[in-house]
Formats: sequence, C-alpha cells, structure tokens
Amino acid sequence: MLCRIVLSWYPSANINEVPFNIVVWPTEPLLRLVRGSVPPAFGVDITPVVWLGIFSFMNEILLGQQGLLTMKMKYGI
Repeated sequence: MLCRIVLSWYPSANINEVPFNIVVWPTEPLLRLVRGSVPPAFGVDITPVVWLGIFSFMNEILLGQQGLLTMKMKYGI
C-alpha cells in the first residue's frame, strides 16, 4: 500500500506498464470501494492513505500491545 501511495503522487504515470501494474493490480479492488466516497484532494487520489489508516487502526486494535488477540493469547480470555 505504501508503494501505491507514492504512485498516487504521480498521476501522469502509466499504470498499465510493468513496474506500476504490479503495484496497482492487487490494490485496485480495495481502493475502488472507497474511491467513490473520498474525493481527490488537490488533484491527488488519497484513497491509499485512507486504507493505510484503516489497516494501521485494525492492526493496533487486534495485534497491538493491548490488542484483542494479544490479550486473548496472553490471558486466555
């Protein structure tokens, strides 16, 4: 997803060329879900940043120091 964020900074890049389509192909289905509700900011697609925030939040909730799965494994709750 970080590569997709950097790629979104260059809207003139042809995403159908080989180095770029390796990054675009796996991430496009996720980004398409949010792209309709999050408008571009200053002409730059910010949906990769939104997904990075969602993934970071879910990682912290589930696997962080006091995450749900961490507490379950630690205390057997």
